[in-house]
Amino acid sequence: MRILDRHVLLETATAGSAATGAFVFIMVAGNVLKDVIGAIATGRVSGGQGLEMIGLLFPGVIPYALPLGMLTGVLLAFGRMSSQHELTAMKASGRSLARIARPALIFASGLVVFSAWLNLEVAPIANTEFRRLLVGSAKDNPSSIIVPGQLNRQFPGVIIRAGAREDEILQDFWLWRLDPRGQLVQTIHAREARIVRAINPAGVAVLRVNLTEARMESRPPGDTAFSQPASFASAQASSLEFPASSIFKENGPVERKLRWLTTTELWDAMDTGWQVPPEAKADEIALRKMMVRTQFMSHLAGAVSIFSLCLLAVPLAVRVGRSETFVNAAVALGVALTYYMLTSAAAWVKNPAYHPDLLIWLPNIIVISTALWLLQRAGRH
Repeated sequence: MRILDRHVLLETATAGSAATGAFVFIMVAGNVLKDVIGAIATGRVSGGQGLEMIGLLFPGVIPYALPLGMLTGVLLAFGRMSSQHELTAMKASGRSLARIARPALIFASGLVVFSAWLNLEVAPIANTEFRRLLVGSAKDNPSSIIVPGQLNRQFPGVIIRAGAREDEILQDFWLWRLDPRGQLVQTIHAREARIVRAINPAGVAVLRVNLTEARMESRPPGDTAFSQPASFASAQASSLEFPASSIFKENGPVERKLRWLTTTELWDAMDTGWQVPPEAKADEIALRKMMVRTQFMSHLAGAVSIFSLCLLAVPLAVRVGRSETFVNAAVALGVALTYYMLTSAAAWVKNPAYHPDLLIWLPNIIVISTALWLLQRAGRH
């Protein structure tokens, strides 16, 4: 009996690990292309920091890849065993389908605990560190916030463009100042510019733009018809200053999202609410407390989905009875899309009166109920 259990476990673990690895690669590659490659290409982070950021992506991606990977793995493993009549032989020895699947389900249960730990402890810290690296690197090299050839609108009332950048030097630097109505009031062009962090006399952190060979054109305020002549000035060296807090949030830590909170932080936020505004009313406080409870339950429900989807995959694989990877992958995709559509529908509910923290469990309940019904039907044959 132990030989059969090891066989089922090995088949499931091998196929599940391979499928999970494929999904992790796809998800990480998407984030690398979106965030890391761009940050390295623009000089915001070094190559070493880029590698560290890639490593920090894995804890946040694995909990999403595990349900899909294990669903696909169980379909592949049991589909192959069904097509080659291995399951028939095991049933002939007196084992039910549920008993045959027990090693795979125990393995999935262990992954539930692992995924919950990642979701609630490791991934929040990794996501926060990822963001800190991305923002902190820009603090070390403020010029990196300017992407050559693109308009930068991060400073209120100012548009900045640079033709090129070499390390910390911005070349062919342009700056346009706008009034509150969006009308152009000043144009500054410099051959070179360097952005550095500094502290002004008031003790406030600022970004100082040191200009070389600068030329400035200013228009009178309110002259929307351009009826008055503009004034011109030039300087071999000049400087401008902007508040640093508008870009780097110097006055506080990296802004975190609700899903980035660890278990302890979520428990604390359940008592006070998430980012409750001053003088908030009771309904608003209740809503923000419910947001925290829903997020906590969402982490747990996402982890439990590994078990529920694996449980559903066992009778589905027997019914499909195919060993082809393409067929089983298509079935896995259809099941996964249905599950995530149900999860998204449950997440749309925000009213505390409908208990969205409990509704988030509804997809798992539906999947497990369907799986048990299919297992019962499969046991009759």
